[in-house]
Amino acid sequence: MLQCTLIGNLGGNAKVNKADGREFVSFRVAHNEAYTDSSGKKHDSVQWVDCTLNCDNGTPAVLPYLNAGTMVCVIGTIKTRIYSSEKDRCMKAGLTIRVQRIELLGGASDLVPKRLYNSDGLIVEVSKFYHCDQKGTMLKNQKGQQFAVDENGWVSPVNTQNND
Repeated sequence: MLQCTLIGNLGGNAKVNKADGREFVSFRVAHNEAYTDSSGKKHDSVQWVDCTLNCDNGTPAVLPYLNAGTMVCVIGTIKTRIYSSEKDRCMKAGLTIRVQRIELLGGASDLVPKRLYNSDGLIVEVSKFYHCDQKGTMLKNQKGQQFAVDENGWVSPVNTQNND
């Protein structure tokens, strides 16, 4: 078995697709590498990898968080594919990972802060996977923005826009 670990950013929002009567989540991850050669010239390269996550046990709880730009760590089996490009009519190769595990790698632009407060004003720590132990409740950040915690402990921001 060829197994790999990929760290990169999602190139777009993940989508649920169907094929052969089965559902799966598909998304693309961009792995960026930058280096400086011996002459001092900077080089950047981007490797795009297609990823598929099986939905045999239902839609994964992480799906709402797989949005464009999100940094992830994907672990799974790798497969090389060769195909003919319709755009420029030449043979190309690509990588596909059948995802066995995915982790959200947070940063300063996280959708959910690492520290929220419950209705009693007590601090609730949120893990890097947007998860906490305050199941089925509402939380707030310091600015008063609300966050819902579902029955499984997944935290997501509450959209409070007025549609007047």
